[in-house]
Amino acid sequence: MKSLLAAFAVATAALLPSTAQARGAPIAVAPSPDVEQLVAMLVGDDAMLRLGTRAFDANIEEELAADPQAKALLARDPGLKTYVSDQLRASFVAVLQRELPTLRGQLGTLFASELTATEVADTLAFFSSPVGRKLIAQVYQAAGDTPGQDQAAMQQAAIASVMANLQPEDYPALMAFGASSAAQKMQVVNPKISATSQAWAEKLVSANEAAFRQQAIAAVADYMAKQR
Repeated sequence: MKSLLAAFAVATAALLPSTAQARGAPIAVAPSPDVEQLVAMLVGDDAMLRLGTRAFDANIEEELAADPQAKALLARDPGLKTYVSDQLRASFVAVLQRELPTLRGQLGTLFASELTATEVADTLAFFSSPVGRKLIAQVYQAAGDTPGQDQAAMQQAAIASVMANLQPEDYPALMAFGASSAAQKMQVVNPKISATSQAWAEKLVSANEAAFRQQAIAAVADYMAKQR
């Protein structure tokens, strides 16, 4: 599930610009309401479920490309692929929605440990602004378009797209965040966001992959039985 894992790990880390110097290990702190609001904005259900669906579909194509026998079988009957994929996708989305609160909790603890209350407020203000929301949308779009690309490439593509469409009213929020200490700390935080998201995605996949494969086998058998 390479595409699936890469999409989640890179998307969450690429949301935040990075330009800082390293510092000592953080002390774990319980997330504040501002932190919880920030995480909900960055890792919202709608955006993550859309990304998960696109990454799942990319993963199906990736696995078929690596399995000539399955690819040949589905080529003979395109309806089989649609039937099986639809069932697996629905199950995957249900699992993803169930596990998203865990990811948000982990990222909330990370943000609370790494950022001061002022830095959290500055970051929240930026991502609440029109330009911040544009950046979130562009990052998720890039993650879904090419789930295998690295964080730097995705971030650059998203920022370039946003910058190319800046409106005069976007500049104050962009300039304020760029001058804040929060924007200066993300070189340290981004790898931790990526690692946290990667570990969460790997656990999600490893805990459910066998069940998905069994469901796929059952779906194929069910489809074949209905064709008789």
